[in-house]
Amino acid sequence: MDVLQLLQPSSLVLYLLVALRTSAAMAVGPLAAWPGVSFPSRVLLGLGIALALAPSVPTAVPAVQLRLGSTVMIQELALGLFVGTGSTLLVSALQFVAGLIDFQAGFSFGSTVDPMAGRESGPIERFLGAFAAVLFFDLNGHQLFLLSLDNLFQIVPVGGTPRLAGPDSVAHFLTAIVVAALAMALPIVTLLLLLDLALALVSRAAPQFNLFAIGLPARVGAALIVLALLLPVTATQLEYLLGHLPDVLSILVRR
Repeated sequence: MDVLQLLQPSSLVLYLLVALRTSAAMAVGPLAAWPGVSFPSRVLLGLGIALALAPSVPTAVPAVQLRLGSTVMIQELALGLFVGTGSTLLVSALQFVAGLIDFQAGFSFGSTVDPMAGRESGPIERFLGAFAAVLFFDLNGHQLFLLSLDNLFQIVPVGGTPRLAGPDSVAHFLTAIVVAALAMALPIVTLLLLLDLALALVSRAAPQFNLFAIGLPARVGAALIVLALLLPVTATQLEYLLGHLPDVLSILVRR
C-alpha cells in the first residue's frame, strides 16, 4: 500500500483497523518478553507490518463499507492482544523452567537485576533467557509469528466477529505449554531432589558434616553439568513450541 492509496478514505480506515490488530499483537507478542525492545519500537513495527498486510487482507464486508466504530476498533485491538499473549506464552515457557531450576539449585541466593528482563532473576534464568532469544531468531521465530498474524486475518477477516474456542481447546493449549516446560525442567529438578535426599542421608549418618557448606556447591555443580548436557534437548523442546506459533489462533479461535 503506497502513500497515495493510503490517503483514500476507505484505504485509510482499512489500514487503521489492520494496524490496531498488528500493533497490539506486536506490543504484547514474543518481543515483549525482552524489554530491551522498547514499547514504542514494537508499536512502530506493528504499524509497518500493517502497511505491508493491508492491501491483501480479507475483509468481512467490502472495504468501502468499513467504519471506525468503537465496537470494531475494540474487537480488532482485542484480537491483536489475544494472539500476542498466546504467542508470548509459548516463548515464555523457558523462563518458567529457568526460574524453577534457579530456585531448586540455590542460584536464587545470587539474584541480580537482569537488564533484558528488567527484574531480578537468577543466573540460569538470565542465561536461558539469552539462549531463548538467540534460538527465537535462529529458528525463524519472528517469521513464524508474522505467519501467525497472517493466519489471524484468514481466520477472522477485518471487521469480522471472532468465535472463541471452548474451554477444552484453551485447556489443551495451556497443558501443552506446561508439559513442554516440565519436559525441559524435570531431569534437572529430579536430579537435584535425589541429591538433596542423598545429602540428607549423609547428614543423618554423619551429623558433624556441614550440610550447607557441602550441599550448596554440590547442587550448583550438578545443575550446571546436567544443564550443559541437556541444552540440545532444551533447544528441541523450544523448537517444538516455536513451530506451533502459526497454530495459536487456529486452536483458540474458530472460523
